[in-house]
Amino acid sequence: MHELRDLGLVTHASAEVRISGEPPRFKMYVINGEEAFFGYYAVAEHTVALGGEPVTMFDLMGKDTELFHFALSDGPDSTSCQYVQQSSAWFDAVWNSVAREVS
Repeated sequence: MHELRDLGLVTHASAEVRISGEPPRFKMYVINGEEAFFGYYAVAEHTVALGGEPVTMFDLMGKDTELFHFALSDGPDSTSCQYVQQSSAWFDAVWNSVAREVS
């Protein structure tokens, strides 16, 4: 965000970070309560070395996630509009109940 400010692309920006204690299953961005982008994380099994020993793990492949776009501008009765509204409500509910500040 500081880089965006330094480049003159925004005049002010801030962020709050909280964690919910569960592994992410998808990525979702809600922009100004008007647009949402959503995609499921692909899960791939990998073997990595931990302490010199091979350990099998599941990796969330976030960089490969295809995002789908939804917008209020698609009309108040559209599924897209309803998706943005419900995604915002879900996010707020998690943020205000089970999410906690990063210490």
